[in-house]
Amino acid sequence: MTDRIFFPSALLVAILMVALAVLPGMNAVPTGPVSGGNTDYRRIEVSGAQLNRFVAGGDVDISVERVDGQPALRIEVEAGTLADDPLRGPHFVLDRDLETVFAGREIQVTVRARAADRFGAEQMRVNYSVGAAIESGWQTFTVTREFTDQSFTWTPPPRAEGTDAGYDYLGIRPVVPEKQRAIYVQSVVFQPMD
Repeated sequence: MTDRIFFPSALLVAILMVALAVLPGMNAVPTGPVSGGNTDYRRIEVSGAQLNRFVAGGDVDISVERVDGQPALRIEVEAGTLADDPLRGPHFVLDRDLETVFAGREIQVTVRARAADRFGAEQMRVNYSVGAAIESGWQTFTVTREFTDQSFTWTPPPRAEGTDAGYDYLGIRPVVPEKQRAIYVQSVVFQPMD
């Protein structure tokens, strides 16, 4: 084989191999803990593709859908299936950088949500937790068929000297008095108040 054929063919094969290696990651959805990504941490928003970071945490149906032209997380739960522990229901984990930044500071948590069209809930519950023993407690909000912002403030405890950061997490679920209920969550925003 001559050099005129070999080198262009080798270049073509190399380009094809790089393209095949990169393509699978291009459509991958984000997973794992939510991080501030070394931003200024004044406003951390979980929305759009970032909603894929939610974990069902129990017998819950969750999916990211388009609602009113925007991505939204649908959370559907049957009555009596979830324990009171926020980790045993729909939640997402905050990475260590956010836990470190938020520790000891008053944080405003704003959830933009609405009742789902099918099995729409009348209320949702939100809980910021630092572990099994330390949490904001369930905050209950009324939801309607329109997206609205629901907020509460809470101060995660300061981190003890010499301890490693763990993981904070935020649980969100519809209130399910009977049968099943569902909500759409369009975004979650964390803002330190100082």
